[in-house]
Amino acid sequence: MPGTDALIGQTISHYRILERLGGGGMGVVYKAEDTRLHRNVALKFLPAKMLHDPAALERFRREAQAASALNHPNICTIHDIGEQDGQHFIAMEFLDGETLKHRISGKPLPFEETLELAIQIADALSAAHAQGIIHRDIKPANLFVTKLGNAKVLDFGLAKVVPAGASVGVSQMPTATGPEYLTSPGSTMGTIAYMSPEQARGEELDARTDLFSFGAGLYEMATGRMAFPGNSAAAIHDAILNRAPTPLARLNPDLPPELERIVNKALEKDKRLRYQSAADIRTDLQRLKRDRESARLPATTTAVVAVNERRGMWWKAGVPAALVLAALAAVSYFYFHRTPKLTDKDTIVLADFVNSTGDPVFDGTLRQGLSVQLEQSPFLNIVSDQQIQQTLPLMHQPADAKLAPAIARQLCQRIGGTAVLVGSIAQIGTQYLLTLKATNCGSGELLASTEEQASDKNHVLEALGKTASDIRSKLGESLATVQRFATPLEQATTPSLEAFQAYSMGRKAMAAAEWAAALPFFQRAVSLDPKFAMAYARLGTTYANLGESILGAENTRKAYELSEGVSEGEKFYLESHYYENVTGDLESARKVYQLWAQTYPREWRPRAPLYVIYSALGQYEEAHNQAREGIRLQPDSGMNYNILVSSYITLDRLDDARAAALEARVKNLDSSDLHDTLYYLAFLRNDAAGMAQELAWATGKPGVEDELFAAEANTAAYFGHLEKAREFFRRAVASAERAGKKEVAAAYEAHAAWTEALFGYTEVARQRAAVALGRSAGRRVQYEAGLALALARDTIQAQRIADDLAKSFPENTVVQFNYLPAIRAQLLLASDDSSKALEALKGSSAYELGIAGGLFPVYVHGEACLAAKQSVEAALQFQKILNHRGLVLNSPIGALARLQLGRAYPLQGDTAKAKAAYQDFLTLWKDADPDIPILIAAKAEYAKLK
Repeated sequence: MPGTDALIGQTISHYRILERLGGGGMGVVYKAEDTRLHRNVALKFLPAKMLHDPAALERFRREAQAASALNHPNICTIHDIGEQDGQHFIAMEFLDGETLKHRISGKPLPFEETLELAIQIADALSAAHAQGIIHRDIKPANLFVTKLGNAKVLDFGLAKVVPAGASVGVSQMPTATGPEYLTSPGSTMGTIAYMSPEQARGEELDARTDLFSFGAGLYEMATGRMAFPGNSAAAIHDAILNRAPTPLARLNPDLPPELERIVNKALEKDKRLRYQSAADIRTDLQRLKRDRESARLPATTTAVVAVNERRGMWWKAGVPAALVLAALAAVSYFYFHRTPKLTDKDTIVLADFVNSTGDPVFDGTLRQGLSVQLEQSPFLNIVSDQQIQQTLPLMHQPADAKLAPAIARQLCQRIGGTAVLVGSIAQIGTQYLLTLKATNCGSGELLASTEEQASDKNHVLEALGKTASDIRSKLGESLATVQRFATPLEQATTPSLEAFQAYSMGRKAMAAAEWAAALPFFQRAVSLDPKFAMAYARLGTTYANLGESILGAENTRKAYELSEGVSEGEKFYLESHYYENVTGDLESARKVYQLWAQTYPREWRPRAPLYVIYSALGQYEEAHNQAREGIRLQPDSGMNYNILVSSYITLDRLDDARAAALEARVKNLDSSDLHDTLYYLAFLRNDAAGMAQELAWATGKPGVEDELFAAEANTAAYFGHLEKAREFFRRAVASAERAGKKEVAAAYEAHAAWTEALFGYTEVARQRAAVALGRSAGRRVQYEAGLALALARDTIQAQRIADDLAKSFPENTVVQFNYLPAIRAQLLLASDDSSKALEALKGSSAYELGIAGGLFPVYVHGEACLAAKQSVEAALQFQKILNHRGLVLNSPIGALARLQLGRAYPLQGDTAKAKAAYQDFLTLWKDADPDIPILIAAKAEYAKLK
């Protein structure tokens, strides 16, 4: 390799070298620009002295292969591996920050930072082990901390992959001898200090070796000192095998005993007594974090601690011992005999405020304001508006009935709640008196009450915030969390009562999933207060749920820009939605949603977005876990049941999906989204009557029917009934336009264009794509129009769309790793360059099963393999589509995959399988419109096989 700085300014492959970042025995790292995607990357080059060392080359390749198999926000992403002019390099995520080794630098990290980083690292190890990858070199030098405080696991050069079928947790691994580690170039001593005992002895390894190394790193984070120091390799080796590290409490007495227990268990020398999985460590660390942040001891506990802390001073002041003991006894008696008002298992129903002022601006507004304040608490469990609206009809009340105190108490009893919180407002001259009373909804016993005066109308929201904080303390929440999670209402939302009133009405419509009805309320709220961050956020969410991604992103971005000063929970909402709906960086969004869920363990709202994100990433088991957690937290939510049914469908568990749908209907948890899902379930179960029933239900319902019309169009296309599909696409477009869903209408038009192109009507496809693009520049519209144009061989226009998508959505996970690879590969196939088409699809392999792309990257991959005469791989790709019916649903590629299988088998010389595949397709299309070009071609090909 050239000298130290000789590469700067050069372009290697499509990476322009910018500067040297550093290096070690196993590689030199440069900052570079990816000239294709216009992003910074880190390029790691194998040193010249190792170019002819087979073992070094193997370690280098292993690092790329192991890390690239992982998709996790706390693992450094590998983008590419290559070789040019004898220079081997890995292109990886560019990280701005420092290694954990430099971060520590001989000093313990703050406890909160230690805990947060440790949880992230444990999560990364859990993900790696789940994929059968053991790192085997976990140490602070291989752990990176970004400037945003995020941990990243680096350097998988010594990683080992478990053989297929083995268990990564406890199965024995191929032997990795001591010399392999002791001679690891450039970092011998550092590696030895973090070895597990079995690793130091040169024994066979499993994932528990990483857990020991992680424990050593955690020890160093907490104390600033190595767990097993020594002046020589022999001394360190002996310490690892035979000696326990100095207790944490001796080095850092401020640490909680639970952390020492966790570290000691991770550092057990007998791996059978050690933690058995990274997930177990993560759980204990998360529990410790939760307990520290949400300590729920009554205020008297603080008094006990204060007495103990000052005991030494009392002795010095000459206070008699008996007096001290008496004081301690009195405080202890009060504490241990005091019954907390509520626990974290109890739930609270908020009644509507009793408004005796006659001013309608307070109607609904104060209850919503109180809800915003109490939702900041990680202790209190407030019954959601969604659950209330689902329960009221079961009580023979309208879903939007006013929650008068008596109705609120009945509702609380029905859902098994604990307390009702009733507020009132009265006017005394120019002043206002606000009162809150919490009562047990079963016995009627008064649990707590508080009141506050507002000097005038403009200070009512301020007074409401004070009453909320006071009632939280009186209901048993610790002073620490009340103080930490108590952003003033007018700061967290708006000082304008009128703006907040509009916002409250919008929230009520959102709770009923009435997105179109919510829209004007949020628009009014931001017009009254242009700095109302959460109103912009809800407006963005509403637009997104109406399919208007551009307007959704605009308003979400505005909310994010105004986010300074909002409450902790609202920060989670704003940041997560910003990543999900503006930048499209799903890994960052996932991380924020998970942190939200950890901070507020009873909060159900992060679960639905996590389901969507995991589905977009193709991680359907984890998506299903989120769906089940949503039901656990919010069992009477129609939205959560729809998500659960959908998750069963994606896993091809159709009987479970049907059972969950029936359960939702028994609970009277109906929603338009559930009807959509039930249509697809009926399709997968070959239930024509069920599909017709859902279509009939939707017809005539503005804002709803368009989705079922589009679904029926796809079903018609699936069976080759193109004229019928065209009619239903026309009806879907017209219905969406009447409902004001302009981007959705354009998306239907683009999807129709793609269908025409698939079937061989290239000119019609070009025309419909042009209409779609003329109506909207939404990313889904561009994606399907771009695919249609590439299929129709309008390469200039399709390339322009691909370039626009790449430029407009540089951080969007779905665009970069699903949409763009599919369009680019289709373009290359149009130019008869199958090898480059296959190359273009490499970056999408980890995301190809993501539901957002409709599995079309898999279909294009199969086409590219066919064009390259790679028949076996082509058949695998098309079979993959047929094996995932719950993901493909009624997309036409589910039918055409059968035809493509028929085209793949003859290349393998298997005429029998080819005939069977053609017959499957032609049977499916037995009643298809006869003049469809792809059908005509299929019949001709089948005839030749005979």
